[in-house]
Amino acid sequence: MLRTKFNSIILLVFGDKEQIDTERYFLTITCFSASLFLMLLCVFHISENLKLAPVILAGSSSLVILGLYFFIRFGTCLYIPKVILSVLGLLMLDLTWYFKYLSNGPVLFFILIFGALLLWVWEGKCLAILLTIYFLNLAVLFVIDFNAPDLLFRYPDVKTRTIDIYLSFLLYSSLLIFLLYMIKKEFIRQKVKAIRSDKLKSAFLANMSHEIRTPMNTIVGFSQLIKDNTDYVKMHQYVNIIKSSSDTLLKLIDDIIDLSKIEAGDMHLSYSGFSIKEMFIELKDIYSIELLRREKGDVKFEYYLPDGDIIVFSDPFRVRQVLSNLLSNALKFTMSGTITLNCEKRNGELLLSVSDTGTGIPEEDHAKIFERFTKFNYQGRNEEGSGIGLSIVEKIVAILNGRIWLTSVMGEGTSFYISIPFISPIFTSNSYIKPQKIMVSDKLGSRKTILVVEDDKTSFLLIKEILSKLDLEIHNVTDGKDAIDFIKLNPATDLILMDLKLPVIDGYKAAFEIRSINPDIPIIAQTAFAMLGDREKAIAAGCNEYITKPLDSKKFQELVKAYLSNQN
Repeated sequence: MLRTKFNSIILLVFGDKEQIDTERYFLTITCFSASLFLMLLCVFHISENLKLAPVILAGSSSLVILGLYFFIRFGTCLYIPKVILSVLGLLMLDLTWYFKYLSNGPVLFFILIFGALLLWVWEGKCLAILLTIYFLNLAVLFVIDFNAPDLLFRYPDVKTRTIDIYLSFLLYSSLLIFLLYMIKKEFIRQKVKAIRSDKLKSAFLANMSHEIRTPMNTIVGFSQLIKDNTDYVKMHQYVNIIKSSSDTLLKLIDDIIDLSKIEAGDMHLSYSGFSIKEMFIELKDIYSIELLRREKGDVKFEYYLPDGDIIVFSDPFRVRQVLSNLLSNALKFTMSGTITLNCEKRNGELLLSVSDTGTGIPEEDHAKIFERFTKFNYQGRNEEGSGIGLSIVEKIVAILNGRIWLTSVMGEGTSFYISIPFISPIFTSNSYIKPQKIMVSDKLGSRKTILVVEDDKTSFLLIKEILSKLDLEIHNVTDGKDAIDFIKLNPATDLILMDLKLPVIDGYKAAFEIRSINPDIPIIAQTAFAMLGDREKAIAAGCNEYITKPLDSKKFQELVKAYLSNQN
């Protein structure tokens, strides 16, 4: 209990070392500790009736360093406090050295320690400059010391000097030992973290190799069977199997990307006001169809909103992702009964739950359920999946400042609960706006001209086949420069489908150049880039829409129709 309380105080004072970088964490510790030790030094000087000047210098230095502590702990800039700590720290030490009996006193040894601190805090050219200043400073101190009168070196008596020297050394050495201990502890932590990361990476690659090859084996194998088969019924069956395996593979790739974002600390939230009821209706539509597809017509899908519709300010995409993952698990393990979504406000929190009447989870597995690569195949109902879905769910909930837990009874079912802070859009600068649907017309009017900027011939052939029913005049160029030249000659082109990774000039630069030729032409980026920031980069370059490969033929066709029909 006492250890937990102590750790809580350390976390409050120094911050979470897992969330902040090592340099900031070390500087926070250094400033707080140095400020505390300088205050103790003041008390010691006053109690021993020593010179007043060192007391004033130590006290003022303590206040300045305490201010730097708050600046570093709660600010964003490190460079300015580092400069102040280095330059002002050395100056204050010099003054204290001068007033405290020069080399006959204890401060000269602490100036030596300060040189080690510079080595830890700075690097590169800045380190070279500050070390040069440091050694020039030592040379100046030597000159002053060499020419100083004997009066400046004299303590009132030998006993006073002995007390001052040894008690000062006690404080200075305690500070040095503490800082070296923290450096050693951080080094060991980073070493252990690196070893664990390397092991996790190896385990991750081994697991992913197996998980990727499994659906790929199905896709490749049944593709070859289609090639050699003329039985329409069997071909239709094979196509459905390939589609299912492709969906599994795509879901796995999305999970890998999400996991990499989380591990790198790059998963950023996009907050907006959204309707819980609309999200529940959408999820019910999707998973009711999925239940029919899996021939689980005996399973009912229900949702409850005891408080009526709830408009909440959070990240709708991530909330939906969490619920979708839990619903997919419920669907796998439930053969009859009910899958239920529930949401209510409780004590300033939004409580969401996903319950099922499936197989249930044994109590001994509850603690392991959120571990990475953990798969439980109860009653043979979990042949699919990579074992990282619930691990991602737990991490996303943590990023949303929430918590997740479960209750389960074997043979009766499982309930997962998610609690996140309830923030109403009323109390934010963003108000809730009901999303408007783009009206799509099946009649595109006159024949439309589109340009497909795609250097991969197979990808272009796929796009051409998907859009073949729309009666379009489709042109293809294979690099960004040719796309710009095409629009210069054909500025009235109705739509551009722009790949982003292109030879000569990439899709980003091409979109930017085309915007100066025709600012109104719709540009849809269709790309295999799906990492953090790629969408924002494409929109900033001038694209109206951003979709990732592999393309969903139905959604892609609807999107193209939407942009073309809105031009009528």
